[in-house]
Amino acid sequence: MSSGSSTEIESAIFSGGEEVVESSIETKAHVHEYPEGGLRAWLVVFGCWCTSFASFGYVNSFGVYETYYLKTFLSGHSPSDVAWIGALQSFAQFSAALVAGPLADRYGAMVIIWPFSVLLVVAMMLTSLCTELYQFILCQGIFIGISAGLIFTPAISIVGHYFHKRRPIAMAFATTGSPLGGIIYPVIMTNLLQNSSVGFAWAQRICGFLTLFLLAIASIAIRPTPLKRKGALVLPEAFKIPAFSLQVAALFMIILGLWTPYFYLADYGSLHGMSPGLASYLFALINAGSFLGRVFAGSVAKYLGQFNVITVACYASGLLMFCWLKITSTAGLIVLAILFGATSGIIIGLMYTTISHTADHPSKIGTYIGMSTFLIGFGALGGTPITGALIDRYGGYSQGIIFSGAVLMTGAVLFTLARFAYSKDKLVV
Repeated sequence: MSSGSSTEIESAIFSGGEEVVESSIETKAHVHEYPEGGLRAWLVVFGCWCTSFASFGYVNSFGVYETYYLKTFLSGHSPSDVAWIGALQSFAQFSAALVAGPLADRYGAMVIIWPFSVLLVVAMMLTSLCTELYQFILCQGIFIGISAGLIFTPAISIVGHYFHKRRPIAMAFATTGSPLGGIIYPVIMTNLLQNSSVGFAWAQRICGFLTLFLLAIASIAIRPTPLKRKGALVLPEAFKIPAFSLQVAALFMIILGLWTPYFYLADYGSLHGMSPGLASYLFALINAGSFLGRVFAGSVAKYLGQFNVITVACYASGLLMFCWLKITSTAGLIVLAILFGATSGIIIGLMYTTISHTADHPSKIGTYIGMSTFLIGFGALGGTPITGALIDRYGGYSQGIIFSGAVLMTGAVLFTLARFAYSKDKLVV
């Protein structure tokens, strides 16, 4: 990070009654010089990409696990029961951010990333030994979820220390590891599970070794700035900012319905005549679409406005969810998977940058992200089990799809309000 002008003197800054240590430079409140590029900054983006691949990428691949568990280890359980594994995994990942964000702001990202990278790999290896529902809930649902959240949140917050004007593209590209992981992990599992000489245990361990490799790279590439914050662990005054609180409410509703295709599209495809092998690749297609959506979001947000782009994506996701009600053909489901993946990818790719833009200083970004994702995580906890319960109750997918579409559209309306709360006068926001 640049040292700034020669007129700046070493000291600390104060913002809102809190001491904020900005390397060793005294500046006016809220002043921070962003590199906006350079080798070190882009290495941080790459390191965050690796954590995104290993955390969100693995969590996003749960659909292939649910399909396999329902046919093998957990065949005596309902889809709603098995969905709790993935729901707890997503919730734990989001809720862990409440701790990870503030700690990263206060003590630095690597204090958290290093130990929990080890725990994530250990939890993946332990999952290879599981055979009962409670075991999968503990290892895959809770341990993996918490570890994933504790490594990704500090990494993405550090990206915000290096970029401001280019933050949308930097954060969007950093999160493209998630859909790629959501493609690679299911492909690995699908192919190895079909090989009788490998089986589930070693297929899972191979995924664990891939995760270990990626997190080793991340631990080298991510280098936090000296920027640290003192004061309260959390900043509840953030909820007095309408643009922040409305975003949290909007994203809670969106996440409540967003994961439904990620969990259930393959089972729906199998029910409507797709071969099991082809149906399992729908998860990879959703994540391929998500990758394209995030790249698109990062590329155009500067010109169209990040709040504008994510708001349109929210409405598009809701409309596609309702379109799902009438799609039963193989070709239609493939197109749906790609398009929904793209719109949902735009949302996930930009949500961290729109949240971080409501922070008045980069040393608060981790805390803002942590508080918001903790609350959003309750949407991830309840969404897919509710959908699974509706599938069980009515013996079909229509009610679950309608529920998911309705909450997505509600979230889109709330995000529209957040966009205008952030800026009423500007067209490109």
